[in-house]
Amino acid sequence: MDNCPPASTFLTDSLELELETEWCSPPCFSCDFDNRGGGKHFSGESYLSSGALKRVILNLDPLPTNFEEDTVEIFGIQWVTETALVNSSRVLFHLFRQQLYNLETLVQASCDFGKISTLHCKAHNIRQNCITFLHYVKVFIFRSLQVHNAESHVPVHPYETLEAQLPSVLVDELHGLLLYIGHLSELPTTNTGAFVNQNQTKSFWNWLNKLLKTLFEKSNDQRRSVLIVQPRDPLGFSWWIITHVASFYQFDRHGTPDEMRQMESNWNFVEELLKKSISVQDGILEEQLRMYLHCCLTLCDFWEPNIAIVTILWEYYSKNLNSSFSISWLPLKGLTYIIKSPLSMLEMVKTCCCDKQDHDLCKSSSSYTIFLCILAKVVKKAMKNNGPHPWKQVKGRIYSKFHQKRMEELTEVGLQNFFSLFLLLAAVAEVEDVASHVLGLLDFLKPTFKTSPLIWNGQMAFLLMYTQKNLDIGVLAEKFSNAFREKAKEFLVSKNDEMGQRQTLWTLLSIYMDSVQEVFETSHCLHPSHEKLLNDGFSMLLRGCQESELRTVLNFLQAVLARIRSMRQQLCQELQRENGDLIVQSSLSTKERHLAAVASALWRHFFSFLKSQRMSQIVPLSQLADAAAEKDYMEQLTELTRLLFKLSEVKNIFSKSQVEYLPIPEDPKKALVRFFEAVGITYGNLQTFSDKSAMVTKSLEYLGEILKYIKPYLGKKVSSAGLHLTYTMMGILVKSWALIFATSKAQKLLFRIIDCLLLPHTVLQQEKELPAPMLTAIQKSLPLYLQGMCIVCCQSQNPNAYLNQLLGNVIEQYIGRFLPASAHVLGVGQHPVLLALKNSASVPPMSLLKKCIVHVIRQFIEDYGMRYDYQIYSILEAVAALDPQVVIHLVPALTQSLKNSERKSGLGRNTAQREAYSKLLSQLGQVGQDEIQNLQNDHVESIL
Repeated sequence: MDNCPPASTFLTDSLELELETEWCSPPCFSCDFDNRGGGKHFSGESYLSSGALKRVILNLDPLPTNFEEDTVEIFGIQWVTETALVNSSRVLFHLFRQQLYNLETLVQASCDFGKISTLHCKAHNIRQNCITFLHYVKVFIFRSLQVHNAESHVPVHPYETLEAQLPSVLVDELHGLLLYIGHLSELPTTNTGAFVNQNQTKSFWNWLNKLLKTLFEKSNDQRRSVLIVQPRDPLGFSWWIITHVASFYQFDRHGTPDEMRQMESNWNFVEELLKKSISVQDGILEEQLRMYLHCCLTLCDFWEPNIAIVTILWEYYSKNLNSSFSISWLPLKGLTYIIKSPLSMLEMVKTCCCDKQDHDLCKSSSSYTIFLCILAKVVKKAMKNNGPHPWKQVKGRIYSKFHQKRMEELTEVGLQNFFSLFLLLAAVAEVEDVASHVLGLLDFLKPTFKTSPLIWNGQMAFLLMYTQKNLDIGVLAEKFSNAFREKAKEFLVSKNDEMGQRQTLWTLLSIYMDSVQEVFETSHCLHPSHEKLLNDGFSMLLRGCQESELRTVLNFLQAVLARIRSMRQQLCQELQRENGDLIVQSSLSTKERHLAAVASALWRHFFSFLKSQRMSQIVPLSQLADAAAEKDYMEQLTELTRLLFKLSEVKNIFSKSQVEYLPIPEDPKKALVRFFEAVGITYGNLQTFSDKSAMVTKSLEYLGEILKYIKPYLGKKVSSAGLHLTYTMMGILVKSWALIFATSKAQKLLFRIIDCLLLPHTVLQQEKELPAPMLTAIQKSLPLYLQGMCIVCCQSQNPNAYLNQLLGNVIEQYIGRFLPASAHVLGVGQHPVLLALKNSASVPPMSLLKKCIVHVIRQFIEDYGMRYDYQIYSILEAVAALDPQVVIHLVPALTQSLKNSERKSGLGRNTAQREAYSKLLSQLGQVGQDEIQNLQNDHVESIL
């Protein structure tokens, strides 16, 4: 049996067997003719010529001369002939499947054809082993299998019990083999002696593909192999079934996730399906295309990267760049959102590059955006596996579609799609190469488009990306600053009656200033390139500004000055820590020179204008005074604070509170903070009601009409530094004076402070965005307000529901505003509401804050489902670390929301979301463990 037989064993047409050897080769299916009778007879090994078929029909022993010995060798092992199939049926069939697997994997697709003879011989031996086993099964059933009476109550031997079960075992095993092997019609046509190729081993995907292909056959097509019910959307059904089947490869045979499992892809069929999906013959509906591409994106997650998918899709989208890809009945957030600013364009790119996408992607994003997600995922995975070669392939195909004629054809929407594409390519591959190519292509644009805000937004987005990646911005800075100078010159000479032109120019100049400010605020250190951004365009711009415009320019100046001061302070601290390392000292000195160069540029282009305005008879703007005489202002404020601290009343408060008294306060802000703290501690130490009442009155006198002086600093055009100072100081006031604000006399002022700073009308109008400086100031100071309000609620002399409602309203407004934009962006732990809990060791009444947070989150879940699932889990983990019992009450709602989300997505279990939820549950003791087990049981039941 171990050698290839040189010739056939002939059998007669009668029921007799003509033996050449002691062991007779079993018959097989064969349509070949042999040489007997002039080649007109079937092969002697066939069922027809051997007489084997007649013996089956007449119910005779299939192979009367075989398996006559006491033992038989099957798969290289000796077995007892009369009992082996009963005692070891599972083992034998397992060995049989191993033989089939060995046959499938015997020859690789790239085999050495010099070894074909050897491989053919091995394949023949494996086949003979398998055939021998199957004939043994047939002979065993004929000779040895006894039929038992199932209703008999007579005790039976254990062997008889196994024997009675054999028929069902055989049916089960043979059915499994049929599923494993597939139908004969699906096997590839091969000549006699051909060997099995590895590509023939995918029995399952080929079978499914063949069934799905029948969905696309015409109803009168005679080639239909099976009768099927035609679905209304064959493409949608095909995408749906393939995506769901592909997801099963994540699990082993027991339904347990297996990260090491090799994913079997089916890209060949998906490529054809994708071509059908974007075929323009029957017209394409955007809503259907989004669903198809979302499925394709999911498959890109499961399978190895496939550049062909990107190529097919790019062929479609390159021809339709001017389309908005919108759905008339579904509002699209993406397109109007992208054009607002360079930062929002980058945010869109970051979202497309995320590893995990929103389950509602079809509703929130166009099909073009989903294509960008596919592009990012494929390129990133391909470059990780194969280096830069895949990127060069993609780059060549995309770059080749853009030339002068194509650029001139692009509309405003087309240019927006153009920037989205190239910003994404820059994010995942070679940013400098992509940016250089884009700038070259933009030179082909029509003159009317070159001054479009979209073009400036897109170009500045590349500048910000360079900054984020810590690359030298020199080339971009020179090009963009020159364009800024030209527009500033036009702005200076523009007449007031040319308001349309003036407004267009101002829009471009504002984009430049906002972006340059962002560059300075996000740069780790300054380089000579930063100086290029501050050219004489600003001196021309200042001279052409009206009052409202001047406010914006001075805001820019104050922000850049604040950043330079911050960098200077950090640099001084590093110089003080340095202990003589010459290399480090040289590096720090270089940084210092760069700071000085930027400061010098500001002096050249801003100071002469500011000085001239100070010397003029016109009363300058408050911002102008702040920017031109900031040093004088701080000196005067320091002197005023020094005089106030000499008052005996102030000294007395510091003495009673035992807060450190600063006889010569150099920092006015620090001095004010200490004064607030001293007043609060002094009040808390008082014992009698009359003393406390008098202290409340005195404290309110200290504040006076404080809101009257604060409100002017809350407008849209004020500086970030001013807002930050205002919110921080008032937050310290609310926390330090919480016991004072708990009195009925002072509560009205507290309500006014909260309404003015935290709950103004702009906050309550959800469709309006808060100014970014205000939102930043609130984020940094919100923990102070929340801690103070909790103390007030718990210590109030006259408890009322409005206080608790006010606390809940503040949490409700801001818990969603400060969630990260993506589930995969770090920073949930820095959420201001959580920081109020973490930093509350000295503030005992925090259980109220925990309960308020949980109540708001419960409402949040009901309103938004699990759209922010990962962020919510992270927030609740922080709450659970402090008080698990508070979070335990939310478990039913969280579990139900998870299941609703999975059911709505239609993609089955969301493994990543369940892992995040299980991480939260693991912190909730036995209740959490029970819920984890319930989730696992639900999964097992769904599989069964």
